[in-house]
Amino acid sequence: MFKLFVFAVAACVPLSVAAGDAEAMKRLKETQVCVGCDLSGSDLRWAAVYEAELGGAPNLVNGDLSGADLSGANLYGANLQGTRFVGAKLAGATLSWSDMSNANLTDADLADARLDGVIFCGTTMPDGTRNDANC
Repeated sequence: MFKLFVFAVAACVPLSVAAGDAEAMKRLKETQVCVGCDLSGSDLRWAAVYEAELGGAPNLVNGDLSGADLSGANLYGANLQGTRFVGAKLAGATLSWSDMSNANLTDADLADARLDGVIFCGTTMPDGTRNDANC
């Protein structure tokens, strides 16, 4: 019976989650801490990881964090190239020195977010404009 339960649960996990490190995903969900994790290509849409500790240059390249609550999260130095943050809550988040090249921030909440040294290159900003600062 247990094997059937494990199979049923595994079948419900989106395939895109497998793109990142499964252990890192588990650690992030359980502890809100995943310093230096490789979550590239992960599907974290609608995740509630507010005030998460993701510093130490985590890799979220081409991830999907659309609608996620990352309010107050630490993404200092993160590689966020091509990541989708459509409608995400990044209020008060630390994004300093991250690379947001080609990221999509449409309708994202960046109120009070720390943006020192962020690479915006081909980045779609919350209002839909393109930002090429620090290309």
